[in-house]
Amino acid sequence: MAYLGKACKEDLTILSRELGEKVTPGLKIIDLRNLIVTSTNYEIEFVKELLNTVISQRTKEAEQRKHELEIEERKKRNSNWKS
Repeated sequence: MAYLGKACKEDLTILSRELGEKVTPGLKIIDLRNLIVTSTNYEIEFVKELLNTVISQRTKEAEQRKHELEIEERKKRNSNWKS
């Protein structure tokens, strides 16, 4: 279960939902971990791989958003410079 320690709350929430568990807004990180390991769909290797996928996807999306914001900022600077 130590592998769950590298995950943030958002990752654990997504992972829980992917395992078919009902996630309520008030759940704490420890509650999410318990929900995952007690899931009827819990299989350690599968969950590890799924968690890695969730983390990778979230990281990739965050980098993409950052890149898009940088592009928008450059466009604004260029349009201000030309004015």
